[in-house]
Amino acid sequence: MGTYGESRIGLVRKVNEDSFYISEQQDMLAVADGMGGYVGGEVASRTAVEAVAYYVSHYTREEPILLEKAVQYANACVLSKTIIDTSLEGMGTTLTMLQRQGNKMSWAHVGDSRIYVYHQDVLQQITTDHTLVQVLLDTHKITLSEAAVHPQRHVLTRAIGVDKDLTVDTGNFSVFAGDRILLCTDGLTSFVTTQTIQAVLQERENSERQCIHELLDCVYANGAKDNVTAILTTVE
Repeated sequence: MGTYGESRIGLVRKVNEDSFYISEQQDMLAVADGMGGYVGGEVASRTAVEAVAYYVSHYTREEPILLEKAVQYANACVLSKTIIDTSLEGMGTTLTMLQRQGNKMSWAHVGDSRIYVYHQDVLQQITTDHTLVQVLLDTHKITLSEAAVHPQRHVLTRAIGVDKDLTVDTGNFSVFAGDRILLCTDGLTSFVTTQTIQAVLQERENSERQCIHELLDCVYANGAKDNVTAILTTVE
């Protein structure tokens, strides 16, 4: 399974508050987008990805319960840092992770980072954003075009490190040879359309690295006002 990930600071931010993780075996992937100030966001996202990597490598549970527990552990780790260091109070992060076992992918998700699957020329979003705009969309109070420019489109309804009681979305799906799976922060999806993502992923002659660089180039061409992080893996 070929895998490549990269994180960039963008053209506006002074610090990269995103973090990502790819296990040595490339069977576990995670992205996180921190919030709460330059220092806090960076600490929160890094703490979250380090926590889930540690938990998954040290504990064995039935999937996807393992991933849910890993995210809960990450939440506790971020909260504990705010208790120890009050200057970090108010920090938090999104966290979206994926683990492969054979032909099955299990995932866990909090926030508005995303997982996409490209299968047989169709791009499907697996995760649902935990944002105010998503709530408005689900209740049919705004349209997709209105959501794209809504002033509160980045307001999260759920995040790591905010509340002790955290609900984690989990699930699993089967993968097949040739499928491509993309994990990314909203620094990508806020500046690149799903049509562009699909067009890039269908370029089979391009490696994962080339695809990621093409997507990041699109983000920068459109202003790159946020940190941007993406991981792409292709099932062999």
